[in-house]
Amino acid sequence: MQGRREFIQRLLALGTSVSLPLGIASCAQPTVRSAQQTGVVLDPLFFKHDMAEHPENAQRLVAIDRELEARGLWSKLSPVAARLATREELEWVHSPGYIDEIASISEYGGGYFNPYVGDTYLTEDTFAAAKMAAGGAIQLNLAVYDRLVDNGFALLRPPGHHALEDKAMGFCLFNSDVIAAKALQKYRGVERVAIIDFDVHHGNGTQDLTESDPSIMAVSIHQHPYWPMTGAAELIGKGDAAGTNVNCPFGSGAGDQAYLNVFDEVILPKLRAFQPQHIIAFAGYDAHWQDPLAEHRMSVTGFNRLVDKLKQAASELCGGRLALSLGGGYELEPLVHSVAGSFEVLLGSELSKDVIGPSPRPENDYSRQLEILKRIHRV
Repeated sequence: MQGRREFIQRLLALGTSVSLPLGIASCAQPTVRSAQQTGVVLDPLFFKHDMAEHPENAQRLVAIDRELEARGLWSKLSPVAARLATREELEWVHSPGYIDEIASISEYGGGYFNPYVGDTYLTEDTFAAAKMAAGGAIQLNLAVYDRLVDNGFALLRPPGHHALEDKAMGFCLFNSDVIAAKALQKYRGVERVAIIDFDVHHGNGTQDLTESDPSIMAVSIHQHPYWPMTGAAELIGKGDAAGTNVNCPFGSGAGDQAYLNVFDEVILPKLRAFQPQHIIAFAGYDAHWQDPLAEHRMSVTGFNRLVDKLKQAASELCGGRLALSLGGGYELEPLVHSVAGSFEVLLGSELSKDVIGPSPRPENDYSRQLEILKRIHRV
């Protein structure tokens, strides 16, 4: 408990007194640099957006908190205070009517955004939680860009990569990563931002919101064909943005080698050509072989290696400016070990053993698909 107490004390020193039973506090003020290099965003509102029987529920964060405490990581992390995104910031990517609809559903006690689909729920606290997630993403990315912390991880809920301009889907309400990229551009004059999505489901919202914007590169490694049935490799962006949408789809059975090889042979060359000044990663861990909502075969070790490659790319291309935000992962044991492993990579700490290990089923060979992707993306 000592590590978490120290973390909470540092967060409280930023000027907040709001807390939940876990003790994680909320604050709207920016952080200052401490001795630690890795920032973290976690707010009480992220726990209040909750439906116990739904796969995307608050127990995911509860379990992550316990694993970070068990590994002694809280005392090594620097708190970055979240804040509510403003109406103007939300409207950078979402329509006014859609924002009002989310607010209205929450105001009247919650429900499903589309009851006929029934995948994206809201509670009375969801509108505030979604605004805090977007604002937390902004704050972390600004802190990383300004070198207040070296890198960071925003433990956000609800997630965002499926959220479209005027539609919630796939558990997602506001597209926090795209909003954060816009904040870097508007508040800091950043010219090029890369968003790299390794959630097993394609980030269709991120693609749709950026496919005509040459200043944002949207990269996605995902299972395809699979829900949401988007993300074909041939979709490379529109107009002046052609080449800045980088889809890397793999069928069922893809694992560590497919993900790591496509990063080395497709994604890294594309990043080098694009020269981002900042990298945002949508860190979904539902490609793990134990996850119930997908069919890929990643391991915790594979995720650690992938995040390390992201860290190295950020070091080479943009002064180490890398900020992760939490995506999927619905089997708690691989989720918490993967998230904690990502923190260890970001901190430069010794990596804990992968106690789950690799999939008992061998990965499918996707070397031919890799060659196809290299031709499509001209690398």
